[in-house]
Amino acid sequence: MNETAEMIAMLCRRIKIARIEKNLSQQKLADKSQIGIATIKRIEQGESITLQTLIAVLRGLDELDQLNNLLAYNEVIHKTSMEQPKRKYRTKKQYWLCL
Repeated sequence: MNETAEMIAMLCRRIKIARIEKNLSQQKLADKSQIGIATIKRIEQGESITLQTLIAVLRGLDELDQLNNLLAYNEVIHKTSMEQPKRKYRTKKQYWLCL
C-alpha cells in the first residue's frame, strides 16, 4: 500500500472512531452530513473520499474546526514564508566635479 492510500485509510478509520465515540449511527451521521448512508459505509470501509465529502462529514461530526486548524496553520506558514527580509540596496555615491 502506498503512502497516500495509507493516509486515506487512516483518515477513514478516524472518521469511524469519531462517529462511534459520538454515539452516532451511520444513518444519523449521513443525515447530519447531508450525504447518503452508502457514502458513509464506503468511507468506513476505507475507500477514497473527496474533499467535499470530507468537509460534509467533518461538519456532521461537529469537527469542522479540525480542518479550520489545518487551514490556519498553513496560513501562518504561508505568511511567514512571504515575510522575507527586504533586500538592502547600495546607493550610488554622488560625486561632484569641481572645475
